[in-house]
Amino acid sequence: MPDPAPPRFTPHLLVPWSAATLVPKKQIVRGGGDALVDRSADRQGHVTRLLEGLRQAQQAAVEDRRDIAAENRPSGFAIRVEAAEGHGLNLGALDNSGLTLLSAHPATPGHPQDAVVWIPDGRAQTFANKISQFTQDTPAGRPKQAAVVANVERIQRALLEHLWQEETPLPEMHTPRWWELWFDPALAEEDQVAALRRTAAEHGWQVAPRSVTIGDYHVAQVEAPGDELRLLVTTNCPAEIRRPNFTEEIHTTERALQGPLVADLAARLEQAPPGSPTVCILDTGIRQEHILLKDALAGRAQSAFPTEGPDDRNGHGTWMAGLALYGDLDAALATNDAVRLTHGIEAVKLLPAKTPDAPRTFGEVTADAVAVAETGAVEQPRARVFSMAVTKHSVRPENGTDGTATLWSATVDALAVGTSVTVRADRIELHGAPDPAASRLIVVSVGNIRDRLPHEMRAADGSPTHLDLCDTSRIEDPAQAWNILAVGAHTNLTDVPDTPDFRGYRALAAAGELSPFSRTTVTMSETTPIKPDIVLEGGNLLVDDANTQWHEHDIVGLTTTGIHIDRPLTTANATSAATAQAARLAAMAHAAYPALGPEAIRALLVHEARWTTPMLQGVYTRTGKPKMGSGDFARKVLRRYGWGVPTQERVLSSAANAVTLMIQGSLIPYRRYPGGVRLGELKLHELPWPREQLDEMGGTDVELRVTLSYFVEPNPGRRGVRGQHTYPSHRLRFAMKGSLESQAAFERRIAETAEAEDDGITKVKKFEADDAWVVGPTNRKRGSLHSDVWRGDATALAGSGMLAVYPAGGWWKDHDRSDRVGLPVSYALLVSLATPEVETDLYTPTAVKLDVPIPASLAARVETSQGVPVQLPINW
Repeated sequence: MPDPAPPRFTPHLLVPWSAATLVPKKQIVRGGGDALVDRSADRQGHVTRLLEGLRQAQQAAVEDRRDIAAENRPSGFAIRVEAAEGHGLNLGALDNSGLTLLSAHPATPGHPQDAVVWIPDGRAQTFANKISQFTQDTPAGRPKQAAVVANVERIQRALLEHLWQEETPLPEMHTPRWWELWFDPALAEEDQVAALRRTAAEHGWQVAPRSVTIGDYHVAQVEAPGDELRLLVTTNCPAEIRRPNFTEEIHTTERALQGPLVADLAARLEQAPPGSPTVCILDTGIRQEHILLKDALAGRAQSAFPTEGPDDRNGHGTWMAGLALYGDLDAALATNDAVRLTHGIEAVKLLPAKTPDAPRTFGEVTADAVAVAETGAVEQPRARVFSMAVTKHSVRPENGTDGTATLWSATVDALAVGTSVTVRADRIELHGAPDPAASRLIVVSVGNIRDRLPHEMRAADGSPTHLDLCDTSRIEDPAQAWNILAVGAHTNLTDVPDTPDFRGYRALAAAGELSPFSRTTVTMSETTPIKPDIVLEGGNLLVDDANTQWHEHDIVGLTTTGIHIDRPLTTANATSAATAQAARLAAMAHAAYPALGPEAIRALLVHEARWTTPMLQGVYTRTGKPKMGSGDFARKVLRRYGWGVPTQERVLSSAANAVTLMIQGSLIPYRRYPGGVRLGELKLHELPWPREQLDEMGGTDVELRVTLSYFVEPNPGRRGVRGQHTYPSHRLRFAMKGSLESQAAFERRIAETAEAEDDGITKVKKFEADDAWVVGPTNRKRGSLHSDVWRGDATALAGSGMLAVYPAGGWWKDHDRSDRVGLPVSYALLVSLATPEVETDLYTPTAVKLDVPIPASLAARVETSQGVPVQLPINW
């Protein structure tokens, strides 16, 4: 909620010092890899079976080409390679020597790993020779090509179903339906999308008007029966086939509130100055003439649909605009004071009011909407935060994303990292190296639980519950994107109407708990990024005494702007409302700290988030030690609530005994050396610790919070998770020097750790001080946003004072791209030091070291909000 007048605050401290650069001096070569199947009993038989499978696949491809016009005949064929049960394929070898790895499916219970590989006609014999060599021995007496051949159980002709990438089974093949085709340009000399359009015209298929170019792929959508689409495997083979996500309407319930107070509030508004940050709402449009929105909007309303204007017929976009500008309007309506805004709003219609004649995917429309916002505004704001409370609807609560990249999520990641967008009549291209100066902060909701069944919302004793359903309801596309700020919902709204109709009702979620609408990643793989990143107010549900009826009453929602002239106010809830509020906090942070980039603003909201008392119920003992293991902590806390609830006060200011340092830096993750591409450089940050004050506090517990944020360039193909086919372009990590560790020893440890974790997966040797971290090095490194809390003796921390930021593996390194190797990447590192149990002034000595003026008054903050910061060891 907006403050009547901005209070005097103690600003966070921006560290101007440059970090020291450390270049790794050696490379550690690791062995390992997947265990090989022992084929010693019948090596010749194994080779014979594989060669026969390869021969049959090639013969079938040649026969299929006979009825195809010469100009449309492909110069290769696709095979499916299946691994032996319990073993893995050498995917790197299947993407070498002229072969192209199209896609790979990980092993699942009852289904071994498999891969689809494209073999040019001239390389078929080369691959056959490699298989045949398995019958020969190396000078050391081991089978040749064992790493490639031993674990392969079967080779066969690739069929359309082998290209299918979704968790759900392949749809019924006789009925026309829409398919999403991912083409790898390396497979053909001509434009494969153009070839698809020719084939579609011949067979009467419909192709979506615009394709999307992202990473190494051209992505198009076509409507056709699956049986007819099979011919593409022979003529114009796609690398992958997926289910497309088309734009559609959001349907939610409209509610009316009193309207007379609106004119009074409008008269008390003080708009943000020209050039101030804005929140750009990507949604259903906006009611441009709303008295509480029009001046802040200043005509910046547009549409991604040429046949539709930006007006909002649904209401959802207007609801989000009110929350993004004011937060919950109740406080502003209740006061008589002036309300000063620090930012404005923009709106681009992302969801059409009616079904368009030609379908458009969410990925294409989102890229178009961002381009419209950035090119259509007469005056560009100093900073822009994109807010998108739109996700792919799941039919059942447990459905949602499994964490793998889609066209939509990869598009959002590419936009965030600063990839340029080129809009053409028949395609949208996201291409070129990302520009750190053009990165974007995109705030996305994790999605809502829409369909509830009574038995799913009750505990074993019959009482109403919701956490089990939230835990099994996976986040929705595109909330799995690495570079976004993903927002879930918690609630403090627990009032019940004092009317006969609601006698016996009570709030379903307790104050400070997860909102009943919010989705999580509790059941997703532990290797997926931790989502949500934060949670904000999303409202509650009321449940009757029989535990059978739920009600979305206005009293447990947030007041915002509506679309009806005679009812200018309404209420909103769920993760949409939380997302709009998060975007508002980000815009306010941009206004308070104009030097911070998108990566740093994202880090700031996460860094200043805290878990509430109910969120940590049963997690810690009275002495502050975790009751559960690190894996349980990640599932029950991080993957449910993210890093907790940020408040406006914390995001905008420090306190005397809780000071936040903000660092923006860059490093070159990979360089080319005579022996190949290796890790480039590490950064060492010497922090301005108030060492004298910490030494004087010997025996007192202090807490250190560290957050590292950076954006990656996505590699969205599903060819595997290691090497050149891993998703992120690079990974970054942070580590702290031990209190008794010399700087030289710290530098050696970090250099060795960086090399050992080069693939981003391999576990590294544990450092003895790692146990002092709450989240831990393993859990915090998921995705591209890492945060953790260190708790220990003040004297021990006084002896540290140095943090390292270092790279791990990514596809930039292993793909050996000349236009990527040697590029610098940006990052934000936030560090907070706090004494939760004593009122030691840490701010003043730290500010003195940074030569920052000291505010006249340093009054420690008083936290009184129910369920926000609480008196637990890791909450300060």
